[in-house]
Amino acid sequence: MIAAKSKIGLKKKFDALPDQTKNYLSGIETLLDNPGTFNVALAFAFMKVEEGQHRALKCGLIRLHKCNSAKVDDALGKQHFTRAYFKAIFKNVFGEDVNKSALELIGKAEKVRDKLIHGKGADSPSLREAIADAFDYIGTLGKQVETKTGKNPFGDLRGLAGKAALMDEVPSFWLLKGLGFYS
Repeated sequence: MIAAKSKIGLKKKFDALPDQTKNYLSGIETLLDNPGTFNVALAFAFMKVEEGQHRALKCGLIRLHKCNSAKVDDALGKQHFTRAYFKAIFKNVFGEDVNKSALELIGKAEKVRDKLIHGKGADSPSLREAIADAFDYIGTLGKQVETKTGKNPFGDLRGLAGKAALMDEVPSFWLLKGLGFYS
């Protein structure tokens, strides 16, 4: 992994991401040019991390469990994912835990994000490192999900269902309930 000891290092880390992930993070690149906007870049990165976590679950539910996509969207839209709840649901959907090193990376970044969001502030090196850790988390979780489903949740999801026959809404509801949704 590329270290982000400067804004140039952070830009290199962004540039090392797959093209589809850079497209998914469209808009963050200009925020990486100025340390004065690192706080906004970190908030943006976390918005995309959380969106990508929902998309990761969607990939698993549709590709692995053949759930009805409208029912999946409904279930994901009604959930409030805490950190612990996301990890539990991820394990239910994918049959494995979120990669441990990815969780360590995002855990470090969350501490900086939480300080910032709660008005404590953070210095430029801490913000830069947190953004870099978020990028690494995105890359690691994206690869983990792509290995299982063939789709990177931090990329283009067109054709997610492919030509597969998906379940109807009623059986999808019960499968989703069994996996921990609609509780």
